[in-house]
Amino acid sequence: MSTDKNSPLQSANINVIIDGQNFNFSPTQFSGTPAEVRMDTGISTHLIINYGKSLAAGTHTLTHTQFKIEFLDDAGRKFTHPVAGTIVVKVLGNTHTGTLTGVKVDGTGSGAGSQVELSGTYSIVIS
Repeated sequence: MSTDKNSPLQSANINVIIDGQNFNFSPTQFSGTPAEVRMDTGISTHLIINYGKSLAAGTHTLTHTQFKIEFLDDAGRKFTHPVAGTIVVKVLGNTHTGTLTGVKVDGTGSGAGSQVELSGTYSIVIS
């Protein structure tokens, strides 16, 4: 997050549950394009959401079959197969404000491995 008073505020408040355990995800680095946003903790953990297309101004509701996602936890496990949930993204100018609701992501694609559940909000200024 920039401390420059002329820079827009970027933030994320996302709850992460992996196999029933809560984990802290506090990103400090944010980036994005009209089609994708990325949040990094500065260590190894990150969350990438690809909307599947560039989003124009307005409100967009994306179901788990419409977006791609990658969550890398601090143990190095990568979760890449969304199996449930929605993301609502409001685009105003170059700011994306998203709400994740019940987003479940499987690590293996088979449904048999570990799963991460993501819920919460983010606000990212895209380039």
